[in-house]
Amino acid sequence: MSETTPTTPSWLSACGAAARWLMGITFLVAGLAKAYEPIVFYWEAISYVELLNVPREAWPQLGAIAVFILPALETGLGVALLANWRRRWSFPLAIGLLGLFIALTGHAWQQDADINCGCFGTLVERTPGEALIEDLAMMGLLLVAWRFGSQRWTPSFVTRRSVIGVTAVALILVLVGYLPESDRIASSDLKPGVILTGIELSDPAIDLSEGTYLLELFSPRCGRCAAAVPKLNHWAETPGMPPIVALHTFAPESSYLAEFIKQLQPKYSIATISGSDWKRLTWRHGWPRLALVQDGEIRRVWEHHEMPSARYLIELSKSDGA
Repeated sequence: MSETTPTTPSWLSACGAAARWLMGITFLVAGLAKAYEPIVFYWEAISYVELLNVPREAWPQLGAIAVFILPALETGLGVALLANWRRRWSFPLAIGLLGLFIALTGHAWQQDADINCGCFGTLVERTPGEALIEDLAMMGLLLVAWRFGSQRWTPSFVTRRSVIGVTAVALILVLVGYLPESDRIASSDLKPGVILTGIELSDPAIDLSEGTYLLELFSPRCGRCAAAVPKLNHWAETPGMPPIVALHTFAPESSYLAEFIKQLQPKYSIATISGSDWKRLTWRHGWPRLALVQDGEIRRVWEHHEMPSARYLIELSKSDGA
């Protein structure tokens, strides 16, 4: 890419500058969003690692590498682009990073993977296909900014220290949000005290952040899950029981799900979540799993071999100290 010359039309220079500012803000927001919710981003990164056929024992290490590198790199690049600082390395690095994202989201889209993009943490949910289109558009903006954006103006208040400082802030956010939660990472995100964030259900009428719910994680191909349906149906008709929401990762039009519903006639809500969220809630555990959720916070969790009684559930759901 050649640098802008004095003969570049002013409108092209303006377009290049606008594209540079837009991409700088985009990288900065994406990096800070990942750093603010590092656990959520960890599970989204794990989903992409799985698609690359990496051995399962290596998933945690690669997920941790992504959590510590990408948020810091994106925030640093965002400030560098905004400041028009060190164009000779900031633009190629940004283009290379975006090229990596295009390759990953393209591969996920080709595999028809039902996972979260992870591009902007919990701010925006995107499928791999939607993310691929956005990444291609952003690549075009980066190329326009590199080719036509002026390199003459750099804000005096933005220096190398600013780039380093913002990168350090992102790393601190990751450290604060990631290291104390090592037990969640080693087990799953379904633990008492955890606030459920970034989980998108196929049924928009269900809002887990408000009210009390009994959450079930199940698979329509799981024998234990099928055997639990009569008990859950009884609970669903028991006065005082919180609403039951059963979550799975199968497509709504799945034949397995259709057969499950046809044969067992569940009397409670069933909703699809992404593969990334499924991993967050079931990692290293079997299913079905149950959780009592109050205003988005997980209060109790039960595995398939320790299901509670209806009376106990009713008492917990009515107790402020549950």
